[in-house]
Amino acid sequence: MLIEENTRPTEAQERRIRDAIPHLQKDVREIEAEFNEVDISLAIIPPNVKPDARLTRQLAALKLRLDSAQDKLAAHQRSITFARQVPVEVLEVIFFFCMPPDFVRPDARQAPLLLCQICSAWRRVAIATPRLWTSLALNLGRRRGAWRDFLAAWLGRSANCPIVISFTGDHHGGVYQYFNEHVVQILRPYARRWRRLRVDVPQTSLTKLLNAPLPLLETLEIRTRTGTAGSVFVSAADAPRLRRLVLIETETRPTTMCLPWDRLTEFHAPKYALDPDKCFPLLAKCTSLTRCTILLSLASATATSLPYRPLKMARLRTLIVLGAISRDTVQSFFTQIVLPKLNRLELVNLREGESFALGEESSLAVLARESNLRSLFLLGGNPEIGLFQTVAAIPSLRQVVVGNMKGDLKWVPQDIRNALEMRDSNTG
Repeated sequence: MLIEENTRPTEAQERRIRDAIPHLQKDVREIEAEFNEVDISLAIIPPNVKPDARLTRQLAALKLRLDSAQDKLAAHQRSITFARQVPVEVLEVIFFFCMPPDFVRPDARQAPLLLCQICSAWRRVAIATPRLWTSLALNLGRRRGAWRDFLAAWLGRSANCPIVISFTGDHHGGVYQYFNEHVVQILRPYARRWRRLRVDVPQTSLTKLLNAPLPLLETLEIRTRTGTAGSVFVSAADAPRLRRLVLIETETRPTTMCLPWDRLTEFHAPKYALDPDKCFPLLAKCTSLTRCTILLSLASATATSLPYRPLKMARLRTLIVLGAISRDTVQSFFTQIVLPKLNRLELVNLREGESFALGEESSLAVLARESNLRSLFLLGGNPEIGLFQTVAAIPSLRQVVVGNMKGDLKWVPQDIRNALEMRDSNTG
C-alpha cells in the first residue's frame, strides 16, 4: 500500500523495504534463469518442426511471472530513491525555482500547474506551498463567470503571502466588457496583499481598483489608452510602500497623476514623450529617485520650466534617456541637471544618423565628470563620433558600450577598450 500511495516511507518502513529488495532480486534471477532455459529449448527446435505446446505455454507463464517480479522489484527500489527521500521543505524550494521569472500565466505546461500533474505526492506539496501561488497574470478576455472561482482557487492557495498580479488584454478585441464592476468587487479583498500590480483596464475600473488600502504595494505598472487616460490618485497613506512606477503605454500621462512622487525610488516612462516644460517640474517632485527612464521630445524649453532649473537629483544612480539625442537636446537638458551620484548613463538615440554631440568639453562630458560616472551606454545614431575624446575627459569611466538602436547588437570600440584597460592597470 505504501508503494502504491507514492508516499515517503518512515525509517521502519524503509528498513523493511531494503530487507525485501535482496529477496525480490533473487526471485527475479531465478525466474530469469528458468525463462532463459525454456526459451533456449524452443530456440533450438528446427524451423520445420512444430514447437512443443507445453513449452510454449510454460514460456508465456514465465514471461508473466518475470514481468510481475520485475515490476515489484522496481516499485520497491523507487520507494527509497532520492525523489522519495527529499524532505518536503527542500522540495518546496526546488518547486519555487521551477517558477517562471515574471508574472505566471495559468498554463498546464509550466509551474505551478505542471507540478501538480507529476504525482499525488508532488501535487500535495505544490498545493500546500503558498509561494507557488503568489503570482498571476490574467487576460481580460476571461468571461464573467470564470473570475470568482478561479481567483478563489488560485489566490486562496497563496495564504497570506504578498502577491504580484497582472490584468492585461487587447481592448480593441472587446475584452474589456468582461472586466466590470462585478470583477472589481471580486478583486478588492485581495488588494491589501498586492505587492506588484500591472493593469491595462478601463479608466473607471483603474480608479476603483486603486481606491483601496494598498499597504504592501511596492510597484505599480500602468497602461491606459486614448479615450481612457485620466487622473490616477494614490495617496501615501493608502500605499506607504509604493516605490516604483512604470508607465508602459504612450497614452499614459504622468502629469495628470496624483502620486507620492517624493517617495518613488524608480520612475520609468520609456514611451511617453516629455518636453522640458513637463519633464523638469515632474522630476523636481521625484526627490528620492535612484533609477529613471525618460523619453525626451524635441520641444524647446520655455519659461514654464525655468523655476525648476538647474535640477538637482541627489540620489539618482541610473539614468536612461531616449529620444533624438542631438546637440540641442544635450545642451538644453544635460546643462540644466545636476546628478552627483550618477553611476550609469544610457542614451538611446531614436534618430538614425544623429550625433550624440560628444567631445572633451561637451555638456555630457562635463556632467559625467561632476558625477564620477562609471558606465556609459550609447545606442543608436552615430555613437563613436567624438567618443574617445569624451572617455579621455572622464577619468572615472570603467565601462563603455555602444550599439544599435534596438540594443540587440552591442560592442566596445577597440580604442576605447585599450584606453579602459590601461586605466584599470594604472589603478591597480
